[in-house]
Amino acid sequence: MLSVLLTAGTVQVSVVELSCNVMELVPCANAFTTWTPPSPECCDRLKEQQPLCICQYMNDPTLENFINTPNAKMVSDSCGSPMPTDC
Repeated sequence: MLSVLLTAGTVQVSVVELSCNVMELVPCANAFTTWTPPSPECCDRLKEQQPLCICQYMNDPTLENFINTPNAKMVSDSCGSPMPTDC
């Protein structure tokens, strides 16, 4: 991720390291794949995820059937951490 800050005629550019680890969502596996409500730990983990990471998971062919599903969307909505829509 690249962020740019313009101040008084100078440009500051900083690179923010994006570290995505789908294993952090393991507490959500049951809720993503069944109608089980998400646990508080699942919700905490979802809220910690960067939107770009969720997009990576949603676009990954090995993960899309797990993350990019109506159940996963329902879980993220119920946790107050909606799935990104602009991936």
